[in-house]
Order: sequence, then C-alpha cells, then structure tokens
Amino acid sequence: MLKLLADDKTTEEISKEVFLSPRTIETIRQNMKTKVGAKTIAGLIMYGMRNKLID
Repeated sequence: MLKLLADDKTTEEISKEVFLSPRTIETIRQNMKTKVGAKTIAGLIMYGMRNKLID
C-alpha cells in the first residue's frame, strides 16, 4: 500500500489494484498515518523512505 501511495495512485486506482473498496483503502491509509505518527500522506511516504520500506 505504501508503495502505491508513493507512486501517486488515487484511492480508486489502489482499490482496483488490490481488490478492496475505496473506503477500506482510506481506512488503511488513516491507520498507517496514525501508527507512524504522520499527519499527511507526504509524512507517511517520508517515513517509508527513511526506514527503507520504499525507494
């Protein structure tokens, strides 16, 4: 999911790619931000890059 966000995919594009509803994608995104303490998607992506989860 983090890789798809970093690739600038929309919620709709991600939902089609992983076969989940757009609402589920939004929930996952919010949960990820909460878990890592990010306020924005950019903060979430920066966290992923700092921790070598994405390149």
